[in-house]
This record gives sequence, structure tokens and C-alpha cells, in this order.
Amino acid sequence: MKNTIDFHTRQGLLQHIEETLAFYYPQALDRKYGGYHEGYYMDGSLTDSKTKHIVGQARHLYDFSVGYTLTENEEYKEAAEHGVHFFQNKMRDKVYGGYYTEWKKGRATDDKKLTYGHAFIFRAAVAAVEAEIEGADELLADIYQVLTEKLYEPAARLYKDEATRDWSTFLEYRGQNCNMHMCESLITAYEATDQRHYLDQALSIADKVTNELAAQSNGLIWENYDEAWMKDERFNYGETRDEFRAYGFVGGHQLEWSKLLAWLNLHQPTSWLLERAEELYQTGWSYYHDTSNGGIYFAMSPDKEIIDKGKSYWVMAEALAASALLHSQTGNDIYSKHYEDLFRYVQDVFIDPEHGAWYQWLTAENKIEGKVKSPSPKTDYHPISASYLIMSYRGEDL
Repeated sequence: MKNTIDFHTRQGLLQHIEETLAFYYPQALDRKYGGYHEGYYMDGSLTDSKTKHIVGQARHLYDFSVGYTLTENEEYKEAAEHGVHFFQNKMRDKVYGGYYTEWKKGRATDDKKLTYGHAFIFRAAVAAVEAEIEGADELLADIYQVLTEKLYEPAARLYKDEATRDWSTFLEYRGQNCNMHMCESLITAYEATDQRHYLDQALSIADKVTNELAAQSNGLIWENYDEAWMKDERFNYGETRDEFRAYGFVGGHQLEWSKLLAWLNLHQPTSWLLERAEELYQTGWSYYHDTSNGGIYFAMSPDKEIIDKGKSYWVMAEALAASALLHSQTGNDIYSKHYEDLFRYVQDVFIDPEHGAWYQWLTAENKIEGKVKSPSPKTDYHPISASYLIMSYRGEDL
């Protein structure tokens, strides 16, 4: 059965969000241990009923909060309240502050403090505040305080990547990925609260990563850096699919930063934001687009050789959001064409027409990789957040 989403309308994108949420609800809710289940086979049956990762938990909370905001479905509201309660009563470290990285069968099994995960709690808390979920305001205040007091590095204007449980030791490694998601979360916090300091910090991070750090790579976004924020081409060598610290120039992150810059430009129109957004988009498209089979390759080496031709669900979602925002601001029909082509491609090969939700990985020839549709921490956060963003800024006529 072929997917028939009308991706040109707000109603069509809402339908897509609802159909995606239907894959996860109600089986995502763990009534025994709290929080959400994170691993799903193709048909929605569980691969793991016990392990909770900070990122997967936060992404589920975000998804259900957005679902309630858009539909006023009380089941999604209850699902979001379930997540807020889990963060406040289980994953929060009541001794040292911050949030554990992993929780399993009633106890913390990984107690380090991961900035990437805290950035996603921040994003989820903002979405829950917008949805008026009980406890969300307290969660937002707490997570932002932790991020500011424990993980922010003022001299660098960026966030450190990881700390031990008691904050006594920080990983020397620095990464752009957690900072990219902090930038995204700060934009949404500004939209939800109208507090200017959130927008100012998002702009500062964007400038630091896409201008200063990118200058080390002739304008491209590299993933991994040392403690002095110097490009590290040895770290995680060859590990292109590391969830948080991938090796190489990741095509999706060129496009995701393009989306963020275009999004920032809506709030503070600035020539460099839109110019840089277009540069990164064009880079992402020209280097990574598969002209033969469609879609976008995953990673490129420092020598600009494609080293991972896999197709990732989240890359397609971010490319869709970037193309939609750029078309709305520039009027350039090339972005509209890319949006059209990508969504048709996604409907044809990425969205499961029988069970719903997106496959995680396809090969270069668009064959499904593996038997698991949604391992931790996927949750289809990227397709839902991209669709929600496009709906928010493109109106009825897309």
C-alpha cells in the first residue's frame, strides 16, 4: 500500500505526525518501570522493555507533547505527563543534580552526565511547557540551570560534552553535535517564553560553530574537536555512525545547520544567517545527494570522499525542513523542487506503508538495513519535529 501524505498542506503534515505517533502509542509507555520503551521491531513489537536512555526518553516526551499541542488528544497529554514524572523522579540525580544517561530496571546503569542528552531534555521540556503539561515549567527551569552552571564553557561560548556524575571531571573531547542541539533548543525556548537571552545564546552558538569552527574546514561543519576546540581528525576514526560523535563531515549536519540558521533568520533577519544557510544547504546537496537512487548519503572524509553511502531517516527529515524554510525566505524554486523530490522519495522508500513510522537506515540502493525499525534513541523525533517546524512557518500552502 503506497503512502499518500499530502505534504503540501498543514493537514497533510499533521496526518503524518499522527500516523507516526500511532506507531509508538500506547506501547511506548512503560507502566512497570516508568518512562518510555525505546526499541521496536518493524511491526512495533519491543526489542527491549527495560533500558531507558536519556535521549530516547527526552525525544518521546517531545513527541507526545507536540502531539497534544496539535491534537488536544488527552492520551498524548497523559503520555507526556508520564515522561515528565519519570525525569523528575527517576532520571534526575537527587544528590549531584543533572540527569543520568541510562536507567534500567529501577536503577541508574550509566551515571555520567551527557550534554547531548541534557540538550534533548531541554527541547522536550520546552515542548511540554508549550503543551501546558504539569511539571514542565519546573523541568525546564532545572535543566537550563544545570546546563548553564555545569556544562557551559563561557570562554568558548559553547558547551562541554560530558562529565562524571559528581561533575568533578569533564571529558577532554569537545563536539559540535551537542551544541547544535543546544542551539535548536534555545530557539524553541525563545519562541515559548519570549526571553531574549535564549535567542542571543542561540545566535552565539550558531556563529561559533558555523563561522569560527567551520573556518578550520574551509566552511564545512566537522564533528569532533579537542579541549581547545581544534579540529580532531583522529577521534572515532571511521566510526561514521556513532550516535553522538560521528566521524567525518556528516551530510545531515550541514543541512541541519542550514535549517537552524534559516530559523534564526526568521527571528532576527541578518544577512550572514541566510547567506550561510544557503551555503551549507548547497554544500550538503552538492556533495551528498545521490543523483542515481535519490536521497542523501551520510558521511564524507576530510578529503571530501563519500565514506558512508547509507541513507539515514533523520538526514532526510532535516533536509526537508531546511528546503522548506529556505524556499519560504528566498523564493528560490530550487528549494521547492528539492522539497518535492525528497518527500516523494521518503514516501516511496522510507515510510513503512504497513505499520507506519520511518525505517532507520537504507543502503545506497534504498534497501532496508536490519530488522529493527526504531532502536534507542530514534523515536522518529526528527520526522515529527521537522513536520512540526514546516507546519509552523509555511502555513496552509506549502
